[in-house]
Amino acid sequence: MLRRAANFLKPALFARRMSTVSPYFDEHYQYPGNPTNEEFTEFMLGERKPLVQDTTVFKPKEQIEFNRTGELLLYEAEPYRVKEILFPYPYCLGTVSIPWMLYMYFANPFELVWQWNSWFLYIGGAAWYPMVEYYFGLRFYISKISLMRGGKALRLEHSNISGVRYVTWIFVDEIHLITADKKLFEPENGLQAEPIGEDGQLKYEVQFQVDNFVDAGRNMEDQVLTLVKEGTVHHPEILEAVLKGFEIDTSNFRINTLHTERWFEPNTNI
Repeated sequence: MLRRAANFLKPALFARRMSTVSPYFDEHYQYPGNPTNEEFTEFMLGERKPLVQDTTVFKPKEQIEFNRTGELLLYEAEPYRVKEILFPYPYCLGTVSIPWMLYMYFANPFELVWQWNSWFLYIGGAAWYPMVEYYFGLRFYISKISLMRGGKALRLEHSNISGVRYVTWIFVDEIHLITADKKLFEPENGLQAEPIGEDGQLKYEVQFQVDNFVDAGRNMEDQVLTLVKEGTVHHPEILEAVLKGFEIDTSNFRINTLHTERWFEPNTNI
């Protein structure tokens, strides 16, 4: 009895016994997402087994080549070189009307009473909001997408209008592809969708929703992210799979550590 108690109090075994996630699930099961408390209780009591999710795993045709940090670059773009920045139409209409609103307020050519004339000042003060909202939305245009080794997570890079870059990570099984008209979700999570053309590049501006997204330290739910059509797709097969929510089988991989090809990376071998 004392021997069992000693084993239970070992730090490694104690942490494993108190954990509520992956260590208790068999390795040959692919369980998407994290289990809820009810699902975990049912599994521990033997009342429910996770289903084998073989259809959620995509195996690439060719060998995957990771960089030194275990990442595979799938997509990169420069949204601020593609999207309109200076007075984007029609968001700039309110901003360019500010001088006219100030003229109407100070000159008062219609000789309105001050209660009505002051509305021109209020409108001029709020006319800048549509363009600022447009600039804020540009931060959700993705600059880089990299697949992490293991095939279950993506590394995203995005930036704001001032050029500050942010890095966040999302799970592949939390991606929901949106239709080309940007109105509805693709049926069956986009299984029949074709966002990438025969040339290996995006056919249109692709949008997808992520269940959990961290933007500059803020946790955001159901956030819509955008990939510009003019971006460069490096691995069309894998990018299309992750956009449809498929985890990637990365068992067949290699890591390129040649200095002649990777000398410009900050994490060089010494």
